[in-house]
Amino acid sequence: MGETMRAAVLHAHGGRDAIRLEEVPVPRPGPGEVRVRVHACGLNWLDVGVRRGPKFGPIPLPLIGGADIAGRVDALGPGVSGWQEGDPVVVYPLITCGLCEFCRRGEPTICPHHRIVGEHVDGGLADYTVVPAANLLSKPSGLSFVQAAALPVVAMTAWHMLLHVGQLRAGETVLVQGAGGGVASFGIQLARHAGARVLATTSTQEKMARARALGAHQVFDYRDPDWPDQVLAATQGRGVDLVQDNVGAATWPHGLRVLARGGRLVTCGSHSGAQVQVEIGAIYHRQLRILGANGGTYPDLARALALVEAGAVRPVVDRVLPLEQVHQAHRILEEGRHFGKVVIELVELPSEATRP
Repeated sequence: MGETMRAAVLHAHGGRDAIRLEEVPVPRPGPGEVRVRVHACGLNWLDVGVRRGPKFGPIPLPLIGGADIAGRVDALGPGVSGWQEGDPVVVYPLITCGLCEFCRRGEPTICPHHRIVGEHVDGGLADYTVVPAANLLSKPSGLSFVQAAALPVVAMTAWHMLLHVGQLRAGETVLVQGAGGGVASFGIQLARHAGARVLATTSTQEKMARARALGAHQVFDYRDPDWPDQVLAATQGRGVDLVQDNVGAATWPHGLRVLARGGRLVTCGSHSGAQVQVEIGAIYHRQLRILGANGGTYPDLARALALVEAGAVRPVVDRVLPLEQVHQAHRILEEGRHFGKVVIELVELPSEATRP
């Protein structure tokens, strides 16, 4: 192995050209850490947000982005056991302190000391990355590395939103906003598997058809200003029990409007805007609940991967690009031209010739 590796490095916040393709030193694992040979790394809106600038505190620069990592264990740091070089793995991207009151009570997603791989520490948009051994999970055996890299962030987030925070129950009706996104495309499948009636919003006839193919019972075109009325009509005026929203200001007012009495809106993102006006009276009069969901826990991801392994849900990959096209990958996300995940492939294997 050489002393340097390829990496997509963010040197300053700004446009897509702020990311530079460089040769950088290969990292060495410290105590309790492993080095992973990255085969594929999925992109998320998180990557766009990190590039544009921090919302919740400083981001150390320069930084190698990429939170969705699939690859093979390449080297073990001191004190690591349970893993061997060559093991195929995916990475749980949240690093927490394990000591605060939130970590101790099983809520690491609100650990005040948490760090995210690809945001606060170097991520997977490089040939190699170093992560805590405690953050590894075995790659589902039936998946390619590309498919596996499409899962960690969206799978744990959708599980956390719908089942952990939202407490979705069989027989309820859920509305998934922006079905073309990664969290939404996984959420449709997860909600359907949980026994819910699934409604979804998206744009274009092609995306609507793909949302139905994933399990949505009805899909609405959010470009039609009457879509909230259509949702209410589809529920006989009752509304939906739960709204999964990772879009933000553009969808919140409509989501709150179509909630049934006692319904809950679960939110995990705000890329369309972080400020919105709400009618407070409608919230308390109808006893609506607005719930925040920040990523997901290690068990959330493990349970989601088990469902994938069992064939109950599947990763949704829109396209696969080489590291040299990382700027194009960011463009695709920003323009909303994808359905599912955009994945950067760093190692192309013969066995992956049939990847999506």
